[in-house]
Amino acid sequence: MLKTTIIMKKVQTAFLFLLIIAFLSNLSGQNMERLPRSIPESEGVSSSGIIDFINAADTGRQEIHSFMFLRHGKVIAEGWWDPHGPDYKHLLYSASKTFTATAVGLAVSENRLKVTDKVVSFFPYSLPDTLGNNMKDLTVENLLTMSVGQDPAPMGAGTDEDWIAAFLKNEPVHKPGTVFLYNNMATFMLSAIVQQVTGQTVFDYLKPRIFDPLSIRGADWDKNAQGINLGMIGLRLRTEDLAKFGQLLLQNGKWNNKQLIPAEWVKAGTSFKIESSGGSAGLSKDLNDWTQGYCYQMWRGRNNSVRLDGMAGQFVLLFPDLDAIVVMTANARNTQEQLNLVHNYLIPSIKSVKAIPPSPAAYDELRKKVTALSLETPADKVSEPDLAKKISGKEFMLQENEYQIQSVYFTFKNNDCSFAIKRNNQISVVKAGQGTWKITNTKSASLLAPPRNTHSKSIDANYAVLQPVIKAGTSYCWTDPRTLEITSRFVEESLGAQTIECRFSEMNGSVTVSMGPKSAAPAMAPAGRMQAAVQLRGMLVNPE
Repeated sequence: MLKTTIIMKKVQTAFLFLLIIAFLSNLSGQNMERLPRSIPESEGVSSSGIIDFINAADTGRQEIHSFMFLRHGKVIAEGWWDPHGPDYKHLLYSASKTFTATAVGLAVSENRLKVTDKVVSFFPYSLPDTLGNNMKDLTVENLLTMSVGQDPAPMGAGTDEDWIAAFLKNEPVHKPGTVFLYNNMATFMLSAIVQQVTGQTVFDYLKPRIFDPLSIRGADWDKNAQGINLGMIGLRLRTEDLAKFGQLLLQNGKWNNKQLIPAEWVKAGTSFKIESSGGSAGLSKDLNDWTQGYCYQMWRGRNNSVRLDGMAGQFVLLFPDLDAIVVMTANARNTQEQLNLVHNYLIPSIKSVKAIPPSPAAYDELRKKVTALSLETPADKVSEPDLAKKISGKEFMLQENEYQIQSVYFTFKNNDCSFAIKRNNQISVVKAGQGTWKITNTKSASLLAPPRNTHSKSIDANYAVLQPVIKAGTSYCWTDPRTLEITSRFVEESLGAQTIECRFSEMNGSVTVSMGPKSAAPAMAPAGRMQAAVQLRGMLVNPE
């Protein structure tokens, strides 16, 4: 009995210590670089319910990269699936749209434009020779609510074209404001309008007004060839950056007692504006988060929610009735199933407005789970073969190829593999772990990336800008004594993974390698970057 009492006292003391740390972290509130942290039960949420969410996410079909759960303005749970991490930015895809709409709202508050302004009025030098009546009537608000009326909605313009002119000559077939049709170019036009009336890109305009006050650092946003932020896509932020922005909206635009966004705009921007459509076909409306209505570049959802919504599951969900926010980044194939994780597990875990009784054991289990999250790594089917020692540290000269790769190297040591590519007489190295993800800052955007000038001339070529240094999380395995697989995830540049298969053969004392992408479901690579579709062959030139 004495031993049990001592153990219980230790548990209670540890839990009290965590409460004190959480309390101290809240003293500075939103003046901190990071959002304040707290314990779920202290904010009326069950740790066990969050554990159920993580278990469902880990065993489900959707690939989750990160989540952050806020209650009463405090982070009560957060996690990143390795190789993703809290310090890495993530592609937002269409979740970028809400930031563009925010820039419009700020410009409206500064009397630079009105939502009733006609779109054509901003671009007198881009007008086509003939202009239809529907395009003449198109307003900024029609762009905000995806009710432009173009059918089909334009997919974009070539990189050398004037995107504004291409949009304006595409006459809407429906009267603007009457029909919801998701339209990416509508958001681009909002970005162009902000740039026209402010003389700044949306990103530069938002930086001192939103990003800097929220201590959002290192963000970047792609532009088209005309120097206009894409608006619809192309913004990269960290998970906590998204949480801060969500909290700003939940607080009606106020941060540190300063009104960053007019409360009237937040109210208007998050309110139902038009009937929406989308989501899984055949799903009843009460279970479909895409048929609850559309706002200003945001969606209404179940449980009276509003969300920023990006392709493949980039979500910021606001639950005003519950004073809660859920942020998720992902590479989900069925985003309704991903949202169901929130509705089925995280929302039911909210038990009270006030604190509920502590649950030290459950909270300890939750902490252990979030620190052990990882995307599945490729598994060895055979132990490391003798071949690995023979080729380690050696150079394979490759045949001439369109990827301008001259040679490759493989080095194996302490369950790590260093894979080096020599291209244009410059060497880039990717480090891979055996059963783990190793993060490398590499100048090679892909293991077999084509030269930059091979980008296709389409809107897709602007989804991501090739950056000089790419963060790659890489793992490797041997599938048989002659086959090495190297899998990379470019955590800030791509949602999926790319696996390179290296097949080695020996004949008359020489070793050759044949390399290429593994045949599998295509990864969501950075748009505009061609996937390698050829085999590269090379011979070991410096055998011992």
